[in-house]
Amino acid sequence: MRRKSLVFLLCCMFAMSSLAAGQRYTITDLGPLEPTGINSWAQVIGNYNGRAYTWTKWGGFRNLGLLPGGTFSQATAINDRGWVVGTGNGPGIVISPFPGRSNEQCNDLTQPFLWTPSQGMLALGAVAVSSSLSSWCGLPFHGSGLNDSGQVVGYNDDMGTTYQDAFIWTRSAGMTLLGPNYPPSMTHDINMKGEIAGEACTNSIEIGHASTWKDDTRTDLGTLDAGANTTEELWASGADGVDNVGRVVGWSSTLPVYIAYQGYQTVPVHAVIWNSSGVIRDLGTLGGDTSSAAYKINLFGLVIGSSGNFDWAMWQPHGAPFEVPGRPFFWSERTGMQELNTLIPQNSGWLLKTTTDINVWGQIVGSGTRNGHRHGFLLTPLNPFQVF
Repeated sequence: MRRKSLVFLLCCMFAMSSLAAGQRYTITDLGPLEPTGINSWAQVIGNYNGRAYTWTKWGGFRNLGLLPGGTFSQATAINDRGWVVGTGNGPGIVISPFPGRSNEQCNDLTQPFLWTPSQGMLALGAVAVSSSLSSWCGLPFHGSGLNDSGQVVGYNDDMGTTYQDAFIWTRSAGMTLLGPNYPPSMTHDINMKGEIAGEACTNSIEIGHASTWKDDTRTDLGTLDAGANTTEELWASGADGVDNVGRVVGWSSTLPVYIAYQGYQTVPVHAVIWNSSGVIRDLGTLGGDTSSAAYKINLFGLVIGSSGNFDWAMWQPHGAPFEVPGRPFFWSERTGMQELNTLIPQNSGWLLKTTTDINVWGQIVGSGTRNGHRHGFLLTPLNPFQVF
């Protein structure tokens, strides 16, 4: 009896030490591919040499090609049906929402595409963002998010902030703008319920706040500022990912980015999560760092992002999600924030640099170096349930 108790105690101690060690991952080398997304079936998308690709363990790499007359393609998101959204170039139409001005046919328009296994790559065109521009063909439009219903979201490049707007595309309605009170606005992700995550300017001094859109209604998610009634408009935040229960991840400034009589300043930002009720939570940083940002969240609340010492500045380009160069992290409610490089086999030759997506099983894709050479990677958890 005493021996059985001792064996049981040793087993418990082993299990506890295993849990304390945290999650561990195996690494699949994806070669020169720069991964940008992964779905529940472990289908990976990414880019190499100006072309969009998919990768699967059973089928290897597949070149998704180009739009007719195009010269490049970039994949940004994949859904569980294997559909891919991204950006490419080629002939396209910019739809005019302005009375008295016609649509514009462009010979070479940078525009979103939707790729499906059965139909290949479809050009989605664009929608004009201002009637004051003499031509809309020079504005680049990007596809950034996709859900299983085939709804596509995106934004056009920052053109001095005056002409930047977010949009949504559906097969039934085509492309429509998601305008805030002031430009610029951007969208980065969309969930199964049609909730869109991004950011939008909230005032005339062009400081953006994390926002969600649903049925043409925008919700300002706010910032970490405790004095929201008086100074929150001087703080910045952004939303990069949304899961299917409405939790949103992104970043928030930890100080005002605009000081009266002093103008704009650089400030540290922290990775944050908003719960489905819109309550914000600071996820902090890795030890020794000043800034962090969260990029994606899966159905089980597992978050990926990056931590470093790169502060946010008002004058940085706002044509893409804000990133913090540094060390990629994994976060869960139980483990807190952990550096991913400490959770892979040591002496593997790998140094993980960035993460871009996480699927429902906790598999993570991103880019790093292996023995000094740039490679894409797929991380697969040894025990997907160890983080709960």
